[in-house]
Amino acid sequence: MPGALLSVASAVAAYLVALLLAAFAIPRIISVARSKNLFDLPDNDRKIHKEVIPNLGGIGIFFAYIIVASLFVDPAKFPRWTYISSATLILFFTGMKDDLVSMTPFKKFLLQGVAAAIVVFFADLRIHSFYGLFGIEELPLPISQAFTIIGCIFVTNAFNLIDGIDALAGSVSAMACLILGTVFFLSGHQCEALIAFSMGGAITGFLFFNKPPARIFMGDTGALVIGFTLSVLCVLMIEEAGTATGVNRVVHSPVGALLLSLAVLFAPLFDTFRIFTVRILKGGSPFKADRTHLHHYLLDLGLSHGKAVIIILIANTFILLVAYLLQDINPHLVIITMTLVAMSLFGVLFYKRQLKIEPSRSIRKSTRKFLRRRSVEKKPERFVPRKSISR
Repeated sequence: MPGALLSVASAVAAYLVALLLAAFAIPRIISVARSKNLFDLPDNDRKIHKEVIPNLGGIGIFFAYIIVASLFVDPAKFPRWTYISSATLILFFTGMKDDLVSMTPFKKFLLQGVAAAIVVFFADLRIHSFYGLFGIEELPLPISQAFTIIGCIFVTNAFNLIDGIDALAGSVSAMACLILGTVFFLSGHQCEALIAFSMGGAITGFLFFNKPPARIFMGDTGALVIGFTLSVLCVLMIEEAGTATGVNRVVHSPVGALLLSLAVLFAPLFDTFRIFTVRILKGGSPFKADRTHLHHYLLDLGLSHGKAVIIILIANTFILLVAYLLQDINPHLVIITMTLVAMSLFGVLFYKRQLKIEPSRSIRKSTRKFLRRRSVEKKPERFVPRKSISR
């Protein structure tokens, strides 16, 4: 009993200390950014904000997380922490450089691959098996390593792409961290739980200043660090569910861990996969920015940033409940159900958005035709002098 109380106290302390550190650091980062003119400029039609706002909030998130996790996690009990923190440091500098001076997509993907390869090859952190999902059991070593690296890169970029409106990426990731931390805690994996709660606390402290109207953005620094950390935590949960101690009241089986990992990150994963698919089918680049994200659709309906965030959180929670309640049934049925629910919700959103924007498009089109017609009617006739007749 004393050991259990100590574990609870450590988890709560890690969350609160990280929260306080981030809440202490963010205002000072805002002050420095304003004094040095380090802003995210609204320099294209895709960006939502109309004012100059600092985008270095990820610095506060990273340092609050890495300091607290390093203090609370015992490397002797969890030696993988050395490699996880080293890989996270690479992504921190990658994101910070992109926020300050910009980087090419190729360099960003390369460094994300390096970070993922560190935890895969040095920490041997990878998805070993699909546990019968899609008829796949144990994965060959090269395929296991490649799949885990690609999966980490995809999740990392999914959180980078969903960071489009105030508090969205922060709210989704904070909820994911708290859920994963609880799962680890219930299964007795204290170090992994402390990592999740440290990140969750750091994000919560940042959200005080990112809630609408935002005073600061997390930028690529925060999105890359958060996305990578969540991808690592999900792989850890799947891996540990294959052991006797990994199964608990939330995760009932290894395949249940796979389903819950998809569900807890479903909003960013579904949005990213949908957008990439549509862009490729249209013959364009999957990385070309546009205004087709879920949050853009919700804003087009006239919703505020806060309401859009709440709707996406509710939808993600609903998907998570579906995965949790149905995890003991056929896993393929769970995947199909989750996908159908997501597609149905998106279909309703798409239909309502079309109803709202089509009349305005018709009005704008009619107005342009009317103005063109009036301009032609009012155009003065050109005076053409008559030629003189020579005698």
